[in-house]
Amino acid sequence: MSAQIISMASDHRGYPLKALLSAKLRERGIGVADFGTTDESRCDAGDFAQKLVEDMRAHPERLGILICGTGQAMAMTANRYKHIRAALCTNTTMVRLAREHNDANVLVLGAHIIGQEVALDCLNAFLETKFMGGRFEERRDKLTALGGL
Repeated sequence: MSAQIISMASDHRGYPLKALLSAKLRERGIGVADFGTTDESRCDAGDFAQKLVEDMRAHPERLGILICGTGQAMAMTANRYKHIRAALCTNTTMVRLAREHNDANVLVLGAHIIGQEVALDCLNAFLETKFMGGRFEERRDKLTALGGL
């Protein structure tokens, strides 16, 4: 397997969970491109989501993970970009279906909504689930064609 890098970003509320998930990724031999934040000082989630999506524009092969308190600000910001299909998920079924049916390339988590164990399960499902292709390619292509930045 070639070296994989996951792009990650969080706001202050998501920082502790991002640190945990980053460590777990590195334990698995997966690199992390960290776009902040670097501590729990108050900041705006959207600023960090924008950094991640710009990185993913330059590296379209990468997957991304965004984390804030509820996940909403990150998901709303990221999905304004046509090359991003960000899925706000609260369980592994949502993650698996978002990857299989929509080719989600960004997992969004709400640090105040799910616990660490569920977040770790979601991370594993995100990494291990592949896009089904076939009839779902048309859905993905329609999402991309909607435009955005």
